Amino acid sequence: MNQSVNPRNRDSAAVHGALSGLRVVDLTGDSGRFATKLLTELGADVVRVGTGSSGLPLADPALSALGGVADWWYDGGKRRCRVDLGTAEGQDAYRRLAVAADVVVETERPGRLADAGIDYPDINADNPALVQVSITPFGRTGPRAQWLGSDLVAAAMGGVMALTGLADRPLNVWGRQAYNYAGFVAATSGVAAALSAGSTGRGAHLDLSIHETVTGSIENLFMQYFFDDLLPLPKVAPRQGALHWLRAYDLAECVGGSGGYVMITPTPTPDLLLEWMVATGSDEVDKWIGIDPGELLLNVDEVMDAVRRWIRPQDAREVWWEAQERHVAFGGVLDIAEVCANPQFAHREFFADVNPPDSAAANGSLASSGTSAAGTAARTTRSASVDAHGDAAPASTTGSVTMPSRLVRWSDAGRSGAVAPSPPAGVDTPLDEVLASWAAPPAEARNDDSDGDRRPLDGIRVADFTWVLAGPSATKLLGDLGADVIRIQSEERSTIVNSPDFPYYFVWNRSKRSATLDMKHPDALAAARRLIETCDVLIENYSAGVLDSWGLDWETVHEWNPRLVYVTMSGCGHDGPWRHVISYAPTVHAVSGITHLTNFADRGDVGPGFSLNDHLAGFAAAVSTVGALYARERTGEGQRIDMAQLEVGTYAIGAAIVRQSAGASAPRPEGNRDGIADHVPNEVYATEDGFVAVTVAEPAQWLGLVGLLADPRLDDPSLVTEAARRDRRSMIDAVLGEWAAGRTAAEAADALQGAGVPAGPVQSSHELYADDPQHAARGFWQAVDHAVFGERTVDAFAGLWNGRRWTPRHLSPAYLGEHNFDVWAEAGYSTDEIAEGIGDGLFR
Repeated sequence: MNQSVNPRNRDSAAVHGALSGLRVVDLTGDSGRFATKLLTELGADVVRVGTGSSGLPLADPALSALGGVADWWYDGGKRRCRVDLGTAEGQDAYRRLAVAADVVVETERPGRLADAGIDYPDINADNPALVQVSITPFGRTGPRAQWLGSDLVAAAMGGVMALTGLADRPLNVWGRQAYNYAGFVAATSGVAAALSAGSTGRGAHLDLSIHETVTGSIENLFMQYFFDDLLPLPKVAPRQGALHWLRAYDLAECVGGSGGYVMITPTPTPDLLLEWMVATGSDEVDKWIGIDPGELLLNVDEVMDAVRRWIRPQDAREVWWEAQERHVAFGGVLDIAEVCANPQFAHREFFADVNPPDSAAANGSLASSGTSAAGTAARTTRSASVDAHGDAAPASTTGSVTMPSRLVRWSDAGRSGAVAPSPPAGVDTPLDEVLASWAAPPAEARNDDSDGDRRPLDGIRVADFTWVLAGPSATKLLGDLGADVIRIQSEERSTIVNSPDFPYYFVWNRSKRSATLDMKHPDALAAARRLIETCDVLIENYSAGVLDSWGLDWETVHEWNPRLVYVTMSGCGHDGPWRHVISYAPTVHAVSGITHLTNFADRGDVGPGFSLNDHLAGFAAAVSTVGALYARERTGEGQRIDMAQLEVGTYAIGAAIVRQSAGASAPRPEGNRDGIADHVPNEVYATEDGFVAVTVAEPAQWLGLVGLLADPRLDDPSLVTEAARRDRRSMIDAVLGEWAAGRTAAEAADALQGAGVPAGPVQSSHELYADDPQHAARGFWQAVDHAVFGERTVDAFAGLWNGRRWTPRHLSPAYLGEHNFDVWAEAGYSTDEIAEGIGDGLFR
């Protein structure tokens, strides 16, 4: 259960940050910058030697001198050290850094580091504890290993755009969420492997595929495909705007008052909505009052149509808040100015104003977090829509950049949590200075008696009090990484998607054992204590206050087990004016700003086509968990991680807050345009049989595109610059559209990739499973035989560890309490006591 971090990673307790002492080489382009941002926020010493696009400009020249939107959002707090891998001197400098580092995160094209003699096997001989995470578009092996990628291409080929958009208009989610997915998994895996290296002296290499990460994290896409024999749903899930696969969540337009859109749903208790509708004059829904929620789902289309008609004449903000007061999970669609004015964010000090170094020196600090409403994030706010529930933010001041201050809130933030955001580096740190600060005795490899299935979280035990998707996706990742995850449920709460006989449960609950415990039983608290005392982590995603009502509050549990990491994943946080707001992923999308930005310029009713934020919250919980475990080896104590899933949603589009506060232009819905750097082209084009996504982010890619298309309209030499291409966007899109229309999506993608242009077809679940040669070559799909569902297919962990493809140690539990006798025996109960507990309802 306990692991010991290598002494060279220890530091003074005065230095705060969960990862204080962790040395990270950041050799990433745009696809990996989010991973190292997360490590920096958690206190690692990240030295950036890679490069990426600066992003859109900021309005204030003093701020722009340090970089654009991407630099401020991704690279704040990192040290910068120039290394040119194209020279022998640069390769030697990189080798010296990597030999002194604990973790390398890199996004180089497969083969480049090996050709230079500085890849993981070359460094590992001198630094056996090194962890290297290699993030590539499609993985380092397979027929598409050399294909170029972008966030748009990753979303198209990985499955995001199979569900997001309209039937004839695929749409990417705003904010580079495919790259965010990969960044979360890379950071989680890297920290977990560094934690393991501390006790084994052996590092690891992770060949992380963005393509696999995306494909494996899309709520219902493969549940529908692999379980079409059991589910009354289309085998190939379609794009259907904001309509959720259960058809019980959708965006509805309101034309009364100031207008706008509301995410509507009859959940969590349909009668509360239906009775409200009847009381306000609806004569369509009284026949459904009192019926079983499962039966209501059989009539969900008719119910939702009635809700749409009822809500249309109303004011969006007023109906949203009255719904919440009635415990109905509606969510108003907020633009970014309104997001910045959110009183919940102000209460929880979610935003921080970050000053450039000269300004910060005058003020005595680099950043001041916890500014009113949104720091000073909103250049303009539509305050009338928020005033009823909190004051709007003041207009933006110049001289600082506002951004999310942290991913989650830590109970020991001053010593081992997150560090305050900082500006990007304005000057380089000399190589010798970095190496001097990293000087330490070399790590010693220890004997490793484990078999080839050694995983970084082996020995870590997790008490999993989660349900639906956000929590289970977090514990699934921890389980895949080797943790012993014990999914604790009761029969009463285990219905529909929380039941082992439902396919949704099968998809999101592998790598776990199942134990049952009825928290209403008089002996339940004592049983929970005995189990928790054997665990390293407790994680839950119920509404705020539920675990407290069971007697499992942080203060009590911390007394039982001071080393326990306690992760709570509520909707809006456990304090503040919105602490009791009911939120599911579609609600969070609306209120966090994701829905507003994930739209075409001429629409407001699209948004993500699946529960994106549940996955983001799961990833955020996982990386925070391993960060807290790493910190525990220095402090000796666990801590409470207070996640608000609403904050995670806005954090995921943090670049929009940067733009709103300090950008030359405020963020707005613009279809598939990249809202961080605005590459041109960055669009999806119709082909003979589907769609192809195309991105040009570098001059060489543009020249390759011009050579391939051979269209005289593109011959203008000035178009090699992105600024010039933005001015001619419509023309470029027209040329590409005409060219793509005469080809299949596969033909177009092959031709573009052959010319050195990132491109890929928009792939459905069928194409990803049956026709994707990269997934097939890397063994991403695995055949399994489940006790309930029989022969099925599952996805694998999204990468190769030391060249090996892992298989699940556990499939999803076949029935509730499948592992009761093992789990409760490990908690100290005898076989007779367990049998008696099952019989009297304790373990049920």
